[in-house]
Amino acid sequence: MILELKEVFSEHPLYNKIVPFIENRYAFTERPQFGIVVKGSSANKVVLSADNFLGSMNSHVMLGYVGAPVHPIEWVREDELRIRQNGGILPTPPGVYYLEILKAPENAQDEGCFVLDPLITITDEPVLSFTTGAETEGQLQQIPVSGTLRLWENNRFLLVEGEHYALDSETGKISFLQNANPGATVTASYRYALESSGPYSYQWNKADFTTLPGVVLAFGKRGKVGDKVAIVVYEDRVETAHIYGGRMDVSFDIDIIARDTIQAEEIADLVFMYLYVQRRPILASEGIEVVDVTFGGESEEVTDEAGEEFTYMVSMSCSSNPNGNKPYRCL
Repeated sequence: MILELKEVFSEHPLYNKIVPFIENRYAFTERPQFGIVVKGSSANKVVLSADNFLGSMNSHVMLGYVGAPVHPIEWVREDELRIRQNGGILPTPPGVYYLEILKAPENAQDEGCFVLDPLITITDEPVLSFTTGAETEGQLQQIPVSGTLRLWENNRFLLVEGEHYALDSETGKISFLQNANPGATVTASYRYALESSGPYSYQWNKADFTTLPGVVLAFGKRGKVGDKVAIVVYEDRVETAHIYGGRMDVSFDIDIIARDTIQAEEIADLVFMYLYVQRRPILASEGIEVVDVTFGGESEEVTDEAGEEFTYMVSMSCSSNPNGNKPYRCL
């Protein structure tokens, strides 16, 4: 609220001098010619559903735990701009990217660092197309991580290792143990490991847009050395989270102080116009709904002991909804 008022009044040719005196309490070292004090904020939660459940989120990326829950990253999401620039395709290959904290910041200016261990996902890689049905060997392009290989015949029948095929874990060679129907095709889905990359630097409460192109990594303050999480990247959008949302109705008391009654009235009118008319649609696009702005009344108080100067005050209140109907929690 204070930042919004400072921004709009900074553009006023006469009352731009009020900007340094827009505060959240009467903390002025000297009594100013005029000022605005935003105080007495309070909030009430409004429940939108029985359990606050709004729906499910579909995304290319998901944040997962590795063992015990830790929180070096607060959340991940798609970088929609990078995806659009890349022709609607996520630039980062699908897979699981294990992130480990090597150094954690100790203050807002300090930098930490992390490394990534990628497991790239391969889907429907051609392995062998049977001509006679008696072919016995196929070859994978990469060496799969143990336990991740799945072979499919004609994209419908899942082959069983040890019964239908054998895998050479050193070379990626597939040996088929049974004959197949002529014309049948075998495709493979698996994950393979790449070398670790990094270290990459990060700071508290900053987002990383570059380490994984198309993925936004939002770092908080809870990271510790050794924390490890998984960023799962999908080729297509899948259900990645349940969304729980609500609304907070917030109210503010605003005092306009001035040495002149006309100035006090003019500033009060400007506050009403800026908050309820000019800035209202802009704030609404950011999820902050200005519900109402009302006038409380006028008063005056003696400025000096001689009683020759007065300070005039106009009381106002503003109620808003900082969350709108947007979600505030995803699990």
